[in-house]
Amino acid sequence: MKRYLFGALLLFFANALSAQESNLEKYTPSVLLEKNRWESNTFYSIYTQTQVTDFDGDNVDLGQRQTFLNAMYQFTYGTSKSGRINIGLDVWATRALYDSDEGSPLRVLTFAEGDFSRTAITGIGPRIRYVPFPSIKGFSVQSTFLFPVARDLETPQFTGHDRYTWFTQFFYDLELSSNWRVFLEADVLYRFKRNQDQVDFFRLPVSGFLSYFPTPRTTIFTFAQYSPRFQTISNEVDEKFGLSNWFTQVGAGLRYQVKPKLGLELSYGNFISSRQDGAGYTLNLGIRYIH
Repeated sequence: MKRYLFGALLLFFANALSAQESNLEKYTPSVLLEKNRWESNTFYSIYTQTQVTDFDGDNVDLGQRQTFLNAMYQFTYGTSKSGRINIGLDVWATRALYDSDEGSPLRVLTFAEGDFSRTAITGIGPRIRYVPFPSIKGFSVQSTFLFPVARDLETPQFTGHDRYTWFTQFFYDLELSSNWRVFLEADVLYRFKRNQDQVDFFRLPVSGFLSYFPTPRTTIFTFAQYSPRFQTISNEVDEKFGLSNWFTQVGAGLRYQVKPKLGLELSYGNFISSRQDGAGYTLNLGIRYIH
């Protein structure tokens, strides 16, 4: 997807008008919108894998390529004069494609069917962002509750999580200098079972981003994320609660403010290590409009 969009984005950037102000620097992830301002945020992520890892962390061939195009559509609105509360609505959708292991992950963008394919709205729900402690600059919290829309998302092949999801994110932004900034995020992602044959589980992802601003309109960043999963684990003897899976992802990206209200993002992430989890990579495109 990155190669597919690169030429078009370069042309778009070349023809863009100069920005009057930098929303990249002003509206970092931890900063809320002022009253009556609104934001539309669209994020597309292609995750693809031909291998997963086992309990020992060794790679296991799947014999096929599994690719997921995940789309997240967010609308956010500033509601308070103090700028401490935003409300919003999320819609999440996924297209899954199980294909030949030699196939391109970009085939998920077409109407290719492969061995299995499905497109579904996986969740929709309300979201709130708020600043709990005004005295702590750069700290905010966001919480989303998603209701599953489509049914049987995990069978006969996995398309998305067929569960209720409560996703709470803690953001902290620290300015190191006029050109460098660190962004930290800690999350609680809880999946509630929808069917009797499922079990609840949750992840506790922690992420760190290092951003460099060569110009007010451009951000170059690197990131790292560790995401453990906890749930009740059953064996032939008993059941116990504990760590079941984890992955570590690293990557880099670019954000560019095309016009004063419009920003674009391209990024790449690689799952460099995991246990009983994915061993693929992601290609990401973000579109952000602030009014």
